[in-house]
Amino acid sequence: MGPRTLVVVPAFNEAGNVGRLLAEIRALPDRLDVVVVDDGSPDATAGAAAAGGARVLRLPFNCGIGAAVQTGLRLALEEGYEFAARLDGDGQHDPRALAALLAPLEAGRADFVIGSRYLERQGFQSSAARRAGSRWFSVLLRLACGQHVSDPTSGLWTANRRAAAVLAAHSTSDYPEVDAVLHLARQGCVITEVPVAMRARGAGRSSIDTPRALYYVLKVTIALAAGRLRPVPARRRIE
Repeated sequence: MGPRTLVVVPAFNEAGNVGRLLAEIRALPDRLDVVVVDDGSPDATAGAAAAGGARVLRLPFNCGIGAAVQTGLRLALEEGYEFAARLDGDGQHDPRALAALLAPLEAGRADFVIGSRYLERQGFQSSAARRAGSRWFSVLLRLACGQHVSDPTSGLWTANRRAAAVLAAHSTSDYPEVDAVLHLARQGCVITEVPVAMRARGAGRSSIDTPRALYYVLKVTIALAAGRLRPVPARRRIE
């Protein structure tokens, strides 16, 4: 039996997708514990997750995806899980990629492993605007902390306890992916990427349209610049 791993699934209005995702996780050869963090969904997301066999944590209102992920990570740390993984509730992330994402952690080669859709450019590649934004964030991260990441907006990743503790303490509510790389790199965590094939969303629609995407790019750019000026916090001890 491998290291205990908790799969954290943040979900907002994903009643049409989360059940199928949970069925795919259950079909994996390795048994993984799953917690769905319902981020104040007004639809039947929580009920669909419970029916799919997942543990469900419900936030009292929509707190943002970063807060939902932090909730799951704090649960993983409190309950002694060695690794945590994140899969989004919209069905874009294939659970079969988890084995490749967990392998560098198990071998002790990395603290944080990102699933990148751009390393081999297979599967769904997102829109041209989002690809351009991702490249821009890659440049900013290299300037801000010296870390090269080809897919800095990927929400498909795995973390050991060291990285999970950093993210549980430091994470923004609405752009956690890019912010995570900055915090982890500044804490000396080893970050790597593995190629994955992502999928188009299943049911429903993304909450990020073109105006929100432009606002997102501007906000993250300012946040990374400000983060570069902040002093590096003391490195956290992990029990």
